[in-house]
Amino acid sequence: MERWKLIGYVIPATTASLLAVALWMGNAPLAFGVLAGAIGVMLLYSEWLRGRGEVLSDERTLRIEEMASKRTLQVLILVIAFLVVGLSIFSERDPGLRSAYYLSLGLMVLISALKVSLKRHYSRVM
Repeated sequence: MERWKLIGYVIPATTASLLAVALWMGNAPLAFGVLAGAIGVMLLYSEWLRGRGEVLSDERTLRIEEMASKRTLQVLILVIAFLVVGLSIFSERDPGLRSAYYLSLGLMVLISALKVSLKRHYSRVM
């Protein structure tokens, strides 16, 4: 494997390590800084690869990414829906779970509304 291709593996591993250290220290600003820095480094790395003439995505990989994102969203909504049902049942016995129920319900509604609005947006744009 060429040395420059290893950078694609080193960046996430370094980010995960630094993020684990920042969270272990309880330093939230450092954790967000690590995430912001990783995003910046990955953008610079992808631009560098494009400059070298590397093909980062083609029709097939774009379709795979689209399907993976779609399935991930479907599974996430399904899991949150089961979580809402479970928390609504368990929050009757334990009132401390009521806030978790409202949070998961709000997340489910927010994700569903976001999906519908993005679908409408892309149907107009594309």
